[in-house]
Order: sequence, then C-alpha cells, then structure tokens
Amino acid sequence: MPTFVPVLLPALSAVLMAVAGIRDQTARKRGTPMPEQRGLLPLGWVAVGVTVLAALVGSVVGGLAEDNLRPVLLLINAVWGMLALVALTRLLRRTLRTAEVLALAVPVTVSAFLVMGVAR
Repeated sequence: MPTFVPVLLPALSAVLMAVAGIRDQTARKRGTPMPEQRGLLPLGWVAVGVTVLAALVGSVVGGLAEDNLRPVLLLINAVWGMLALVALTRLLRRTLRTAEVLALAVPVTVSAFLVMGVAR
C-alpha cells in the first residue's frame, strides 16, 4: 500500500477547511449577509463521540493487526478524525445529522486502521 493513503483524510479535511474559508471571505467581500455566527462550531456531543470512537476503534484494530499499538498514534488518529468533523461542520455551517456522522465514521476508522499499519 502506498504510504500517502493514510494522510488522505487529513489532506481532504484541510482542503474542505480552505474551501470554507475562501467561501466565507468571498461572501464578506461581496457584502452577503452571513448566517448567524457563534463563538464555537456547532459540533454536537454525539458527533464528537462517534468520530473519536471510530478513530479509536480503527487504531486499536489496526494496532492489533500490525502488532503496533502506540498511544501517540491513537491520539494522532483521534485528532485527524476531529479535523474531518470540524471541516465538514464548518463547510456545511450546521451540526451534522446522525447519518452524516455515521458516514464520516467509516473513512475515519479506515484511515486510523491504515495509519497503524503504515507507522511501524
């Protein structure tokens, strides 16, 4: 497996954050009224829990399969999963629904599994 595959999720998340930033900046320049701004992103506890759990499950299963279970990699995978959640929430400007969070959990789990397999 190519070594770039595990970094696809964080790279995609960075692209989504950039797209959301450009969209917001363009809207500000045009004077388009922005939706209600809050101090924090509307992540939701369930979405955060599902995303972190998916990252941890993928990490543990990948670590057991590759005999490579490290706490630092568990933390990195959880952070990358949260980055994807924040990017989608910012892009959509709303709290993700249950089906969307479950759909996000699949690539987060697979990415965490692959990171554990590549990082030896």
